[in-house]
Amino acid sequence: MRNKWKAAFIVLLILTLAIPAAVVALLFTDPNGGHLDRSKLSSDLRANQKLLSIHTEKEQVEDLLNKELKKKAPNVNVYVNLRDEAVLNGSFVAFNQELPYQITFEPEVMDNGDLLLKEKDIQVGRFPLPGDEVFTLLKKTIEFPEWVEVYPNDESILMKVTEMPTKPGYAVKTEEFDLKKNSIKFGVYTK
Repeated sequence: MRNKWKAAFIVLLILTLAIPAAVVALLFTDPNGGHLDRSKLSSDLRANQKLLSIHTEKEQVEDLLNKELKKKAPNVNVYVNLRDEAVLNGSFVAFNQELPYQITFEPEVMDNGDLLLKEKDIQVGRFPLPGDEVFTLLKKTIEFPEWVEVYPNDESILMKVTEMPTKPGYAVKTEEFDLKKNSIKFGVYTK
């Protein structure tokens, strides 16, 4: 009977030591035997390959745009509101009076990833002014970044997101700009 207890104790001791040792060995051993499988690595990035998606909300984009406007035009009273629509608010001086304006835009994502802001409504104080005049005034008074173009005749602003300054070899594209759903998506691509 003594040999049975002795044998059981030895078996229990071996199992107690062997199971944790086996688990540790399985956790810390490389399945490839320490060799890198280079066939699975692709250092070849193709042009226009999507690398990253950025999903943000209108509050973050609004803050970014307003900071950029303040940096480019610190002495001009202009700011952006993104609610269910994109709204550019500001004022300019005419006839020695400060006139407030508000331009409401309908954003449209272009096929190439740029963002077109088409004028939907313009209010300039209580004066009826043609939209192209307001856009001409905007173009003259605000120094927009190089990648933003104002088209007075079309009463629109084109944000060439694909030409925004980025790290060399990369480009940003607008994928979705839905203010009503508070869903704004950009993609980072290789050039």
